[in-house]
Amino acid sequence: MNRIKERDMRNAELFDKYLFGELSVEQKIEFETQLKNDISFADAYQKHIKLIQTIHAHEQRSDLKKILSKIHRQEFANETKIIPLKEETFIKKHGRTFAVAASVAVVAVIGTIMVLSAGGYLLKQQSNAITDLKRDVTGLKYSQDAIIEGLKVAARKPHKNYAPANIEGTGFALNNKGYFITSYHMVKNADSVFVTNNTIGRSVAKLVTSNPSLDIAIYKIEDNSALKDLLFPFSFKDNTSDIGDKVFTLGYPRRDIVYGEGALSSSTGFNNDTTMYQISIPVNPGNSGGPLMDEHGNIIGVIRGKQTSAEATGFAIKSNFIKQTIDSLKDETIKDELTLSSKKSKLKGLKRSEQIKKIQPFVFNVMVYKK
Repeated sequence: MNRIKERDMRNAELFDKYLFGELSVEQKIEFETQLKNDISFADAYQKHIKLIQTIHAHEQRSDLKKILSKIHRQEFANETKIIPLKEETFIKKHGRTFAVAASVAVVAVIGTIMVLSAGGYLLKQQSNAITDLKRDVTGLKYSQDAIIEGLKVAARKPHKNYAPANIEGTGFALNNKGYFITSYHMVKNADSVFVTNNTIGRSVAKLVTSNPSLDIAIYKIEDNSALKDLLFPFSFKDNTSDIGDKVFTLGYPRRDIVYGEGALSSSTGFNNDTTMYQISIPVNPGNSGGPLMDEHGNIIGVIRGKQTSAEATGFAIKSNFIKQTIDSLKDETIKDELTLSSKKSKLKGLKRSEQIKKIQPFVFNVMVYKK
């Protein structure tokens, strides 16, 4: 019996580390392999998650009760009393049953506290939410940037000053005809959208189609002259990638493009969503809509978001859903223009720095303006 308890405690600690993103890439792969192949281990993991969800629900009810009690005290002070409904009848009729149930509940809570204390759940709670990675731009940030730009202006050519966007993020080209993809949650209700990078400067973009359920939006850049003669480097992977595959991202969590690398840690996304991958890359606000690529330069996904409680855990919409979105278009002319390349990537075999040089012109900082 003692051995069973010790094993359960060790598993609880391991489950917590996995949920909080505290395992190394190798440990995650080993954990997920065991999860896939060991039925009893997988069953224990699911029970652990359900236990945590139950505790969260209980805490939420307790918090609501405290809030209602506070409102009652503020509004009525000592002028009224809270009277249980049919108190005497209830106790007489259900007192024995209630006492037994209360005893069972106390034992269950004590056992839960012992297990969760070892895993740290009484100190930090898992958030069951996925965070969008659009980058909200504040006036203060732009004021600071303006001061810095003002100090440098004498050493540079004159440049145009543009109003700050409400939201910024990332997008990447689907071909060299001006079409690109980004996250729908970022451009939803946009008044206008612009894209920029070191190759194209700044250009307005127009919406072609969107798929809110997949968080996908496709736009076309009006002035694509700087890209049309460049060799398009991407290929789009049709089949599913494997857990443990090395992957990388490029995006705009700040003004300059940022590179991130890691591994594909799960073939499903948040809450076992089969439209997404889970990745062990620390993605940040501004990465929304950016490309997820394998080490050969194939597009395997579009960055969607991250889990609130796990900083090194991100999610990406799988690339085959880009194709599905395009195939659903009724305009055959646009559908033909959006045909994705599944041929061999032009980036295969190149070292990473050379891959990035060829990719950068086709990854954009997306600036969204809203009324």
